[in-house]
Amino acid sequence: MSRIPVVLVTGFLGSGKTTLLRELALSHPDWRLVFLVNEYADTSVDGEILAATGSPTQSVVGGSLFCECKAGDFIRTMREEVYGYHRISPLDAVIIETSGTADPDAIGKLMTAHGLSENFELRSILTVVAPAKLNRLLGNLPVVEAQIQSSDWIVINKTDTADEETLARTEASIRALNPTARLVRAVQCRFDFVLPERSPAAPQGELSTCDANPFTTVETEWPQSHSVDRAKAWLTSLPETILRVKGRISTPEGDWHVERTVDSLQIDPTNPGLNRIVLIAHDDHEEDLQKAVKSMPTASVPQTGHLNS
Repeated sequence: MSRIPVVLVTGFLGSGKTTLLRELALSHPDWRLVFLVNEYADTSVDGEILAATGSPTQSVVGGSLFCECKAGDFIRTMREEVYGYHRISPLDAVIIETSGTADPDAIGKLMTAHGLSENFELRSILTVVAPAKLNRLLGNLPVVEAQIQSSDWIVINKTDTADEETLARTEASIRALNPTARLVRAVQCRFDFVLPERSPAAPQGELSTCDANPFTTVETEWPQSHSVDRAKAWLTSLPETILRVKGRISTPEGDWHVERTVDSLQIDPTNPGLNRIVLIAHDDHEEDLQKAVKSMPTASVPQTGHLNS
């Protein structure tokens, strides 16, 4: 039996990785896909969103799959859960969404050193970038550079939020780091994706240690007695040091899916579910996370901790 194609999707927080996976499911309804979602927080917000596409979805939470303390969970999930789907009915591809702060440099060794390459074949490393703040992120966060350098396919997403000068500068920055990757522009990650027939030269870095990643996450709940307009005002007031906010909030008007990135804020109606939001910041700005939660109206007590990788 031939090996199952694997597509690794990387990109910094809020660039549009989950949107890309959702678009792959919608644009290829005849493909049998499995999504494996990696999130630093203990709550799998993206996994819940992708499960709504109808494609089987698995999650590795609480750290990076490229970290020593989570690699085992990833390997077990691939061998037991993902390959289990394949035994029932052959898969066309496995799409792995890494956490936005993950450095994918260890994917090659992770696939070969633990026997995964016997049943799975890495076909593409695809990175999603948002142009508005890319150059600032490159100057401050090495992981963004590492994600671009590791890729054979790079999607410049959210092109509707940037002018041509910014897009040209974004492309130049990417080409300086990775002159050979395929480069496409997209809105809402809509582009023609064709599964490559040959595997890229996968990077062969080492797994990171459990304390190597310099990001902190906080999980909390929105007080349900306060309106969605109050939630929007609170989210808008947060400083740019809060790199990502995502989750579901419950209000008197109903339930809402919340997405706040370094360049956008989106609040959309959603089905009832867990009232939980996740905030992420660099360790240097951990205090800002605490202030953000305290600034919520009648905020609940947060669960806080350094990320595991």
